[in-house]
Amino acid sequence: MASLTDYWEAIASSISPDLISPASFGRLAAVGRHFPSAIASLVGFECRLADPKPQADLFLRVVPETGGRDILAGSEAVETLPKLYHLLAGYDTIPSLSSRLIDHPVWRKISRFCQEWSNPDTSFYRNVNDLWLEFDLTGDLTGDLTGDLTTDTAIPVPSVFWGSEQVADLENHLNWWLDSRLTSAQRQIIHQTFQALPPTAKLFQSGVLLSRNSQAIRFYIADIYPTQIYPYLDKLGWLGDRYSIGAILSMLSLGINKTNLQLEIDGNSLSHQIAVECYLENRKAWQTFLDGLVKTGFCLPEKRDAILSFGGLTHERDSPEKWPETLRRRSQLLGRDWESVLFRRLAYVKLTYRPGIPLEFKAYLGVQPGWINTKSWGVKL
Repeated sequence: MASLTDYWEAIASSISPDLISPASFGRLAAVGRHFPSAIASLVGFECRLADPKPQADLFLRVVPETGGRDILAGSEAVETLPKLYHLLAGYDTIPSLSSRLIDHPVWRKISRFCQEWSNPDTSFYRNVNDLWLEFDLTGDLTGDLTGDLTTDTAIPVPSVFWGSEQVADLENHLNWWLDSRLTSAQRQIIHQTFQALPPTAKLFQSGVLLSRNSQAIRFYIADIYPTQIYPYLDKLGWLGDRYSIGAILSMLSLGINKTNLQLEIDGNSLSHQIAVECYLENRKAWQTFLDGLVKTGFCLPEKRDAILSFGGLTHERDSPEKWPETLRRRSQLLGRDWESVLFRRLAYVKLTYRPGIPLEFKAYLGVQPGWINTKSWGVKL
């Protein structure tokens, strides 16, 4: 079966061993082999910038348009487009999850969610834009992903995040994922969190940290400016070091195109841990930003160089022996002037604050399949 692993094997020469070591690559490959490549419209890596270990976590984005939602939903999907898999993904048969995954309780829950998401009569269908799955593969591993991760024997358990701007259905969607319903204290925090939002800011993603055996709830606030974060946290009564966060954000604002804020509810209180996603304007801004992190000790020089060398484009002709067959078939279906490519994207840098622990910066790097017309230079993703 063509799998997600095919994508990063095709771009392996563009991944510096200073960023992802062969051992870490083996972990990524073992997880990727569980999933047909058609399941994700985007796959990517999370790399800690000050960690001398060259290792990465994994994330992937699932959307209805490329059939990923219906693969996860399985035969119970209400709205299915099996022919789309043949034409767009180049598969000989309709791809599906392995029985080993389907039998796992977390994956059964993910499958049931995608069944609801595929049903036009549900709020999931109306309001959920995408589903993100994140796999913790670095450091001390918890949950069910244990043992020799260079084999396929471990079951990868992700944290799940769904994209939706609708606050009205948020409590129902959270209750669906949690083992027990939201408490009155948690509902009050959620209400306060969105009542206090600056006028331009909005919810764009919510999630549950299933991979960490945790019932912690996470929200991502989009379109909140660095200058708005300090007063917003103050309005929420957040008990972390608001002064340090304000000073850091003011120093980092140069070159940042936009920021998103990550908040968590842990138990019945707002967590002291927060994170800020920094989206940079262009490659020059990435260079300047990472140079600043190197000077302040938040990024290793070799990590900076490896990240900057990652961005770019890998063509089908660059790696013909390792190229994913599904992408090659789609090129043939589109016509002789089309060539499949893999876009290597520098997505964003995330700053994480935890009381009593040094600030942590991580880079998020994405791999996205696409096709380029060699005559008109038109692009399909």
